[in-house]
Amino acid sequence: MYPQIITYLLTLIKYQDQIIRTLLTLLIGKNMFDKSKEQPVNHPYQKLQVDELPVIETFQKLDYKTLMKEYSEEKGKTLKPVRRHANSKTSVPSNIFCPKCGAPADYLYANNGGNGQYQCKVCACLFNQKNQYAKEAILKCPHCLKTLEKVKERKDFDIYKCKNNACSFYQRNLNGLSSKDRKRFKKNPQDFKMRYLFRQFHIEYKPLSKESPKKPKVDLSRLYVSPHTLGLILTYHVNYGLSARKTAALMKDVHGVEISHQSILNYENSVALLLKPYVDHYPYELSDQFCGDETYIRVGGRWRYLFFFFDAVKKIILAYPVSRNRDTQAAILAIDEVLTKFKEVPEDLTIVVDGNPIYLLAQQFFAQHGISFDIKQVIGL
Repeated sequence: MYPQIITYLLTLIKYQDQIIRTLLTLLIGKNMFDKSKEQPVNHPYQKLQVDELPVIETFQKLDYKTLMKEYSEEKGKTLKPVRRHANSKTSVPSNIFCPKCGAPADYLYANNGGNGQYQCKVCACLFNQKNQYAKEAILKCPHCLKTLEKVKERKDFDIYKCKNNACSFYQRNLNGLSSKDRKRFKKNPQDFKMRYLFRQFHIEYKPLSKESPKKPKVDLSRLYVSPHTLGLILTYHVNYGLSARKTAALMKDVHGVEISHQSILNYENSVALLLKPYVDHYPYELSDQFCGDETYIRVGGRWRYLFFFFDAVKKIILAYPVSRNRDTQAAILAIDEVLTKFKEVPEDLTIVVDGNPIYLLAQQFFAQHGISFDIKQVIGL
């Protein structure tokens, strides 16, 4: 009798175990007990590639008044505004004008039924309101000279792509795929960079600008303390690394000078802003080897990114900006501080950095402003 009871209980336990597994699977959404299906996914990612700059075709600026005068002399009649039907969807907003000749909205056709494309009656210029109709240049692929199309908008830049299937750049990359990659490309084309891409930055930043908008909070020429006292405060606080509160206590206990810790912080910031131009624009004798990397630092109890660029031979720190984000704009600021150390940017300048792609984007940003240098990436710098 006992063996029968044991067999019955074992069967009941297995049945309950199956019920528990089924309920957990329904609640969690996956089978947490099947370990054989949980395999790591080895999905190769595409590394960032920065292509050469595009061909920029600028508009030939014209004056619509001059064109209308020439039309009147040639035809013997004036060029009339566009006639529009009442209650028509092809009206043109009054704030839109032709980017080529400056003709007002009265001389513009709504070329595609009010969907944002217009054509000028004076100079026949065709432009699109949704795609920066007032821009003064057209971006073209350097390989096939087809107009680039804006496909994405990022935080610091817009991405333009050449969608011409006959482009030599696209055909060369397509023919260079192996049979295995071709199968993967047909299944997941987003895993491959096949077409020409250009990133147009919209960062409001002027490279090589030596003007600083920051001004000290405290006018050091109107301090109540003497220069000697200011020197003592900075010596304790900066040279010996004491906190502002400890420095204030030390000044009171040892020197008999009462001062708040906030005043010490204000003195420190004011002196730093005044000394920074002397440090940045000092005529350093630099070598031809420069490195850069980023690390972590705590500022006000929060983690920030500190970008260090230095002369690898002379051991001179050339840039040390602190940023909230490890992004392209921070890399641009750090490299710009390096470039300001030169009277003229060397033609063969090479900067060694790690594998972070933000430095390649910063290189293209400077190239768009006519400043060229090479970036050499070393993994694990």
